[in-house]
Amino acid sequence: MPQPIDVGSILGGRYKVTGRILASAEDDVILDGLDQVLNRPVSILVSAVGNSQYLTQSAREVATGERVSNVSILDLGSQENSTYLIAARTSPADLLDLVVPSEPAAEGHDAEVYREPFFTDTLGTEIFGSARDAAPAAAAYVYEDDTPLTPARPSPAVRRAPVRPLAGQPAAPPAPTAAVPATPAGPRPVPAAAPAPAAATTATPKVTLWGDDDYGSTNDLQDASGDGGAARKGGTFPAAALAASDSYETDAGEAADDTEEDTDDDTDDGNAPRTGGRWLTGIIVSVLIVAALVFAVSHIGGLFNGGTVAQGDKTTASAAQQSTGAQATSAVPAPAAVPPVIARLTDITNYLPGQTHFNDMFMPRLPDAVDGNKGTYWPTVEFSNDTFAGATDSIDLAIELKQESTISSVTINQIAGSGGQFNIFTNSKASLDGARKIGSGSFSAPDFMLKAASGVKAKYVIVNFTQLPRLQPFKVYPFGLKIAEISVK
Repeated sequence: MPQPIDVGSILGGRYKVTGRILASAEDDVILDGLDQVLNRPVSILVSAVGNSQYLTQSAREVATGERVSNVSILDLGSQENSTYLIAARTSPADLLDLVVPSEPAAEGHDAEVYREPFFTDTLGTEIFGSARDAAPAAAAYVYEDDTPLTPARPSPAVRRAPVRPLAGQPAAPPAPTAAVPATPAGPRPVPAAAPAPAAATTATPKVTLWGDDDYGSTNDLQDASGDGGAARKGGTFPAAALAASDSYETDAGEAADDTEEDTDDDTDDGNAPRTGGRWLTGIIVSVLIVAALVFAVSHIGGLFNGGTVAQGDKTTASAAQQSTGAQATSAVPAPAAVPPVIARLTDITNYLPGQTHFNDMFMPRLPDAVDGNKGTYWPTVEFSNDTFAGATDSIDLAIELKQESTISSVTINQIAGSGGQFNIFTNSKASLDGARKIGSGSFSAPDFMLKAASGVKAKYVIVNFTQLPRLQPFKVYPFGLKIAEISVK
């Protein structure tokens, strides 16, 4: 049964069908395609109507990891009652495996996935030598973090670390604790409280108080003036320190005075008059005055020469006339630009003597390259090398415009090609003889645009392919052209 999806179709708004690979006995078709957004080749599987559900199920199983496959799925969709799958380039056998339904689970075998029991948190007890519980115990004690306490994990006994006594203090006996055996469902053991007289005797002060002897004699705190009076009050600076401060201030003042004197000496040296700069300034001013006097005398003398003045008037009048003429010329509006409109596309390739015109078989599809639809394209035959296999030196396409127009840009849209080399010419006839080259380029993306210099006008635009790009994918040979659209603006 023929498929509605064929070469030239666009799937999902971005995947273009570029070739047909094979069709299975059940009418499942494998196609070559191109991701026009990322410019990379893809494989396309269009399933038969009866296999659509199997393709959808297999794609979901591969995406979720339930089914092992070598296919890297990129997209899945439906168009014109046909289900298609977009994948990275892969073999047709792997693609056709996806339309085969998954085998059901064998009878007598449990196909349910094994699930770990909920009490696997007791596995740690098995690591340390105890057997893991078969099930959690009923009414298990619950920690503050809501973790159940099972019989395999008894509550640890609470012990209090002894307090190390300070130096000079008697060691206090540890407080007695009541040993309570741990039970799975019972409350957590609590240490027995020590008697209140016992707490008073064993309490150890955290701060050691100083005695009167620790502060030293009051003579150390008396004023250093020697009057033998009462102890110095808080906030009073000692006299000995004040004396030391006075001596420091005196020394510092003397040093500052010495520094000021040195600074004054340096300042005086710096402010000393420099006669060299004044002499240079005087010479420059004198030269300027002399030049001004010479200029003034020469112009004053010209005032008394009537002929010179009359000749100057004539020169001024001539300059005014030229300025007026230039303004009148600039006021004339420039001719309006004529937008180019394509009339037809012609193959003007010159084949070498004795060589077959290979592209004649695709001549009926030549108008597809200028029909304004990127979904259609004009191809050439596939060549074994990028120099046209010795059949010609170049492939030349002449775009005829309805009238001579202003050319601002030329855009070439191609499919699945990279590299190559081409030149773009303008001419008044469909020939390279006497043509003017306006640019050149190579294919590194699906679209190529050449911006022409300002003021280019022509009746014909000629694209001269001197080297073929490499096709990916290809059927037999890897070099050729697939021109989707050529536009001139």
